[in-house]
Amino acid sequence: MTPADPAITGFYELPSRALLLVTGTDRVRYLNGQLSIDIRRLEKNTSRTACLLTAKGKLCAHVRIWAHIDGHIVETLPDLAEAVQARLERYIIADDVTISPLPESLALYHVIGCPTPDDSIQSTRIGCPGFDTFEKPINLPALTPDSVTRLRIIHGVPTWNSEMNEDTLPQEARLEMTSVDFDKGCYVGQEVVSRLKSVGRVNKRLNGFIGEFETPAQTRLQLHPVGKPETIAGHITSTASHFDMAQTLALGYLNRQSEDLTQFEVRDENGCLLGEVERREFPII
Repeated sequence: MTPADPAITGFYELPSRALLLVTGTDRVRYLNGQLSIDIRRLEKNTSRTACLLTAKGKLCAHVRIWAHIDGHIVETLPDLAEAVQARLERYIIADDVTISPLPESLALYHVIGCPTPDDSIQSTRIGCPGFDTFEKPINLPALTPDSVTRLRIIHGVPTWNSEMNEDTLPQEARLEMTSVDFDKGCYVGQEVVSRLKSVGRVNKRLNGFIGEFETPAQTRLQLHPVGKPETIAGHITSTASHFDMAQTLALGYLNRQSEDLTQFEVRDENGCLLGEVERREFPII
């Protein structure tokens, strides 16, 4: 991106969220045994993302957590709230830990491109440093949903039900870059995550792409090495228009055998050619 990009500074209202308040004198130790980051390292007024995993190392959810007065708040999607609470409570035995859902909160806004006020929570939600605030910003441009999607694609930020689900391993979605501390104590699923770090490879991995191709609705877009329509290298998960509208930006998965290639054809499920893309490192522009 260049300094002239209109989306570098702005704000948007966060979609509906579910919040769980974790209290009790054992909460830090307990949460450290459940989440993939070291809760002790959370800085004041700063949130981080973390993986909540099964024993087999697959995602139960990708959550956000921050310290709050005498507790911690875990943020997740409304559809996952009950499952996340049940998963977090599963291993409580004699621990002084209580997990309670909070009532639906006020509107919350995420701001990027501005200094963080002292009373706000620093967060990186779409790949750009920013902060969350209950005060609707004035004299700042409102980011459209397309702009928000564009920025998260540029920076390789996965979302649930697009790039992540219950079958996703953290390294497949590159979550080890932001949501895993490898030098902390044990937690549920750690053995698998650590072994994948040692092996260095997963069967598929999230990548960014740029090119020109049609994006028909309700169609799963496949990636094929250029000139090899019979070979499926992966698939597209999210798309957005480039700032100048001339090209399309995308996130997608490539299988291990294709991860060193850079040029791909985009085809629909029937094999019809829709265009071509180039694989790019993040940020992709």
